[in-house]
Amino acid sequence: MAYHDDLLIQALLLVHTAPPTQATLRRAVSAAYYAVFHFLISEATSNWNNVKLRAALGRAYDHGPMKNASNRLLDARDFPFTGEDPQVVANLRLVARTFSQLQEDRHFADYNLTRDLDPTDALNQVKSAEKLFNAWPSIKNEPIAQAYLVSLVVKQR
Repeated sequence: MAYHDDLLIQALLLVHTAPPTQATLRRAVSAAYYAVFHFLISEATSNWNNVKLRAALGRAYDHGPMKNASNRLLDARDFPFTGEDPQVVANLRLVARTFSQLQEDRHFADYNLTRDLDPTDALNQVKSAEKLFNAWPSIKNEPIAQAYLVSLVVKQR
């Protein structure tokens, strides 16, 4: 099983731990984000022919540029996707929105101890990662999805 799959399973187990503690809820949200982060990197680097170098290529990906690329894709003025299948566009935007939102959720979970993380919110955040994993296979071979993967690592000019 791939690392990102293990992280998603861990997130699901943690979020369902009873009774929920702040530590388990926060780790669940963090694991959900990292599952998505590593999943997208894995999908992108799987296009690289030299299997032995995929892990090294994966090190080029960075959280900030990945979030920026995801947020840019959500702007319909910059990316109207004219002529594309609306369902493909909707799923791609779900992936981009989920990545960006989960990164913010992870920052709150890992660094903001000023208020408790609500168990329902944590569950919804983990479930959003699961939805991303389920939506991706239907679009992964689409040119706009492949372009998104490239945008996650290529500096915007």
